[in-house]
Amino acid sequence: MHSHSLKKYWILLLLLMAMTGCGYTNPNRMPTEEAGPPIRLHVPLWANPTSEARLATELHNALQDWLMQSKRLSLVADAKGADYILKGKILSLRYPGRSYTRDDSVQALKAILTVQYTIVDAKSGRIIWEAKNFSLEETYSYVGSSAQTEANKKIALDTLINDLAENIYIRIYRAISRPHRGEGAEGR
Repeated sequence: MHSHSLKKYWILLLLLMAMTGCGYTNPNRMPTEEAGPPIRLHVPLWANPTSEARLATELHNALQDWLMQSKRLSLVADAKGADYILKGKILSLRYPGRSYTRDDSVQALKAILTVQYTIVDAKSGRIIWEAKNFSLEETYSYVGSSAQTEANKKIALDTLINDLAENIYIRIYRAISRPHRGEGAEGR
């Protein structure tokens, strides 16, 4: 009989825990009722002085894909209808060697993408935050076949573009999800 009442006790305890939850709330997120209307963000195509012809377009598409995941953001086509503008410029894209054999043959290469970007309040022109000379790098394999090396290079570039877009999305989402939007975000 003792084990039967112990089972009832555990079932009751589990039922109470399931009904009450742990009570945790994310301190960086505003309650839905305080969030207000979606923030309108304009993302123009960034300048691209590199020799990679489609780099700015691919980055723009990746940014839009990431930013559209948030219900708190609404992408707008015109800066006049925006609350904030995400301005940026691709500064460089380099492919230096990374590791070499004893006879100085390349084994691996790396792709390094460097950008600068700012979030600007569309009404006041005030910079909310900016990143100057922000770089990401991705290593890729150098193989005997130039076609395979080019394919590896393309995969590395796609990874860089996606990682940059994700990084920007996270920064924007954190800024808009806090109770006091944008405060203390300058220069980060």
